Amino acid sequence: MQQCDFCGSDFGDRTCYFCEKHCCTSCMTDDRTRCKRCYIAKRKLGWRIFKKNKVLLGFIAFVWAYTVFPVPLIKGIDPAFYWISLGVAIMIMVPISLAMFFWSREPPVSDLK
Repeated sequence: MQQCDFCGSDFGDRTCYFCEKHCCTSCMTDDRTRCKRCYIAKRKLGWRIFKKNKVLLGFIAFVWAYTVFPVPLIKGIDPAFYWISLGVAIMIMVPISLAMFFWSREPPVSDLK
């Protein structure tokens, strides 16, 4: 068991998603995503969302680069295929970007540790 960083309780088994400090259940909000100090201060993730999701962003960049760049450079393929692959890349990026945006607004519930 960890000690709560806010009230000193020995039941600091939860972690705030925003400040990453250990919290007990009485120092967390009802949705169990952030501590009460982050909730009162209305902390947002902002650019930290990119730091927390490096693997996901790397995968998205790989899929986008694989979709757009290699296939149109192959000789003998119809030039219209480039526009199709670009459209597919944009169609992939739109829902992923929206998911990351709304995930930063309502982060997932922190894990028990």
